[in-house]
Amino acid sequence: MSEKILLHVAYPLWRKNSLVALARAKQLQVEGHDVTLSYCATTGGTCAVNYTGNPLACLVCQASTRRISAQLGLAAIPLKPEPQPSEPISIAEKKALVEGVLSGLISTFRLFAAEIRSIRLMRWIARRYYRTSLGMLAAFKSVVRQQQPDRIEVFNGRHACSKFPLLAAEHFHLPFNTLEVTSRQQPIIFHGHTAHDRFGIQRRILNLEPDLEFASRFFERRQSPSHNKFAKRHASRFTPPEANGYRRKVTFFLSSQDEFASLGKAWKSPFVDSDVISEASRRWPDYFFCVRFHPNQVDVGSDIISPFREVAERDNVQVYYPDDTANTYQLIDWSDVVVTFGSTVTVEACWRGKPAILLGPSFYDQLEVADTPASPEAFYELLGHELLPKDRTNAARVAKYFLADEDPLEFLECRGGKIRPHGFRRPLQTLGYLARYSEVVACQIIKTLARKSNTNNRHKADRVLRAAPEDQTNQQRAA
Repeated sequence: MSEKILLHVAYPLWRKNSLVALARAKQLQVEGHDVTLSYCATTGGTCAVNYTGNPLACLVCQASTRRISAQLGLAAIPLKPEPQPSEPISIAEKKALVEGVLSGLISTFRLFAAEIRSIRLMRWIARRYYRTSLGMLAAFKSVVRQQQPDRIEVFNGRHACSKFPLLAAEHFHLPFNTLEVTSRQQPIIFHGHTAHDRFGIQRRILNLEPDLEFASRFFERRQSPSHNKFAKRHASRFTPPEANGYRRKVTFFLSSQDEFASLGKAWKSPFVDSDVISEASRRWPDYFFCVRFHPNQVDVGSDIISPFREVAERDNVQVYYPDDTANTYQLIDWSDVVVTFGSTVTVEACWRGKPAILLGPSFYDQLEVADTPASPEAFYELLGHELLPKDRTNAARVAKYFLADEDPLEFLECRGGKIRPHGFRRPLQTLGYLARYSEVVACQIIKTLARKSNTNNRHKADRVLRAAPEDQTNQQRAA
């Protein structure tokens, strides 16, 4: 049955993102659907591919989208903010856009929301990004009302500049699909949810047929630097600590999912990692605890180390910071119990036959690969019990999802980790590369300035805290 589909071309400067979106649009057209593209026509706005608001980058984006739509024979509608928006924006939609803005800034600049709000430069970028996305949402709603599509599609849907089509779909009660690229550089289509919807992803995983031999190969490859970039940071000569005299060995694996901090209520967690580890090591002095930071946390600009300084001094705790020598897989095998904050280590521990506890929301919290206590108190109690490993069937399904789940597109060639267009050609590739490269350089400069400002803010706060007792003492003496 032919449908009328409105597909928004987000991220035109990002090669694989735009290729997947355009190939999907062309395939839908070939299948007999009525496909219309939309694209941002704001010059000097801010988005996830242009945080600096470079107007030249905007012009390249717009020109390349117009040319490729003409090349593919697809209608394309430019989105421009209206002086007097005809479509109202609800408070819930504004809040969702703020979450999309913060999510993009957190993942690009590796700063948490609190630091973004405290740094003047980051606040300026966030405000511009929000205004641009707000204008796009109003314009897109007008287009939806005019076009009356049966379905809306967009790549990713996490950042504010790709989230607004999903907000419009919700407003008009329309179905939507989101497009993505797998870790193996293959296209994948999520029907009715995004790649960051943990419930939708787990439903998809549970529908896959498990293959234990296939899964065994996957988890073996996870330990290889050639297949897992983080495995390069796992020291082969690492030796876990001695824990003689302790009743149980427990390893906490921290997560690098800082970008999920602003994805809404579904990702809010009652577990603060440093607090949980501190209390667990206090309540169970006869347990030995290791704490393994995720290697990807090494370039986080926020202060993630200080909260662990005190607990690291305890006799029954060993902390491995992001740049310390450690081996995740040796720590899993050494542990009696593995505790994670949502990372894939949860599934790997299950596969290796280790009892695992998963704290907080995750892509794996509905798969029964680990115990999932609902509160810190429930977790502390669980630590006192004898835990058994979970069944490995769903771990095998996760392996299938990562290694074989995809939705091939006729107009893409995906081989050897490369995505190439088939039957069409991206225009203005050199200008697009230059615009993208200039944005990367600009973001590095912004990141440096933001982190310097963040460090200065922390030093000021420390001076205030140190001065407070002195002021109190002086006041007492004066009295």
